[in-house]
Amino acid sequence: MTEEIFSLYALYKRNFPFIVKSDGGVKSILSNKNNVIIEKRNESGELIGAAVVNGSTIMMLCVDKEYRRQGIGSYLLEKAEEAVKKAGHRSVNVGVGFSYLMPGVPTSKHYYPSVNERLSEGVDASASDFFENRGYYHNNDADNFDMLFPLSEFCKEDNDIGDTVDGVRYRFAEKSDRLSVCACTDDAIEEFTEYYDSDYLYEGDPDSRVLIAEIGNEVVGALMVDCSESGIGTIGCMAVKTAYRGRRIATHLTILATKYLRDRGMKEAFLSYTYSGLDRLYGAAGYKINVYYMMAKKKF
Repeated sequence: MTEEIFSLYALYKRNFPFIVKSDGGVKSILSNKNNVIIEKRNESGELIGAAVVNGSTIMMLCVDKEYRRQGIGSYLLEKAEEAVKKAGHRSVNVGVGFSYLMPGVPTSKHYYPSVNERLSEGVDASASDFFENRGYYHNNDADNFDMLFPLSEFCKEDNDIGDTVDGVRYRFAEKSDRLSVCACTDDAIEEFTEYYDSDYLYEGDPDSRVLIAEIGNEVVGALMVDCSESGIGTIGCMAVKTAYRGRRIATHLTILATKYLRDRGMKEAFLSYTYSGLDRLYGAAGYKINVYYMMAKKKF
């Protein structure tokens, strides 16, 4: 890792301690060859603020706390917008581009009704206010957020993986299930199929698995479950076939996957980049919103 990327990575970690993303993923995104990096350093040459632009997306913009309210953020945003315009784009968004360091602008502000909220320390509306004051708006018809669950609070012990509940069996997928799982995701949320169509998920690695719901020989639901060395486990890409919704399959998948993470020694369980409505689903298992995202966009 170059000194520049190391400094950017350290800046990211200092300013966004509440965002859960693998170190390798962050470093890979910051190292992308198409990034335009705008820096601000103090008199000692230390990096105190930066903007990372890729295409029409501002992947990151932040200033260390002790240097804020000095015009540095406005300077970085101005230069970032200039880079987007120079590349020929007529609008700019913050967060999701070829990938994302964070889905949008972290904030305590939500634009729609929500439930099951417990914000992480340091999450406030200052960043979203900054962008809104400069012409950006929330470009979505729902809230977007992450959810976190301290697994010391998990207390739902009724069922185990391998059990059949209300006629639906819940188990981990094997190699022979791969096509059936992808057929399920094609029906439920087709954009998830590419994530499920990966060899490593079906090789029996206890750290990365697919929990499925099946009726007879039909896979009717799927959920990805991952453990990490950091002690934070993740679940994601929930998929339930449309014909089988309303049977609490998603709820059971969530609870069983969370129990698995607890039993594997994870301290917290995490959901990344979800949206309004799912706060109730995942909240029923114990997850709470720890940070909202303004899906910021501005047209030139």
